[in-house]
Amino acid sequence: MTLSVWRICTTKGLGRDQLSFGSTLSPGRWHLPPPAGQPVVYAGGSRAICQLEKRVHCNGVKPNGQALIRLDLPDGAVLANVREGFSLPADWIAQEARTQSIGVAWRKAGESLGLWVPSAVEPSESNIILNPDHPMFRQVVVTIERNPFEFDDRMFP
Repeated sequence: MTLSVWRICTTKGLGRDQLSFGSTLSPGRWHLPPPAGQPVVYAGGSRAICQLEKRVHCNGVKPNGQALIRLDLPDGAVLANVREGFSLPADWIAQEARTQSIGVAWRKAGESLGLWVPSAVEPSESNIILNPDHPMFRQVVVTIERNPFEFDDRMFP
C-alpha cells in the first residue's frame, strides 16, 4: 500500500527537484540550511496539518500562489521516527536547537528516505522530513491535487 503525505507550496516549486529549495534559505524546526545542514523536504501526514502549518509559518498573512501536492512514497521506503531512538526531550518544542541537531544528524546519516516528527502546531499530529538526496527520493511520485490551493478565509481573519 502506498503511503501518501502532503505539502502546500508555491506554484513555482511543484517539481520534485524544487521541493527542497525553501530549506536552503532559512532554518526550520528540524533542519539548518547549508553549509551547517543539508536540504530537506517538509510534508504533512494529512492535508489538514499542512494547512495549520502553513497558517503558522505565514504569520497570519494569507499566502497566494499556492498548490496542494501529494507525495506518494515508494513501497519499501525506510522511514525513521524521531520518537524512536533519537532521544527527543519532553520539552522539545522549547528546544529548537536540539530538534535542529537531531534533524541535521539524521540527514547527514542518509540512512532513510524520511523522518517522522511531531508537529509543533499540534504535537499529536505528524510531519515528515524527506531526504532529497536519498536514492529512493527519485521514486517519490508528485501529484498536484489542487492548483491553485485556496485557504478558507476564516483561517486568515
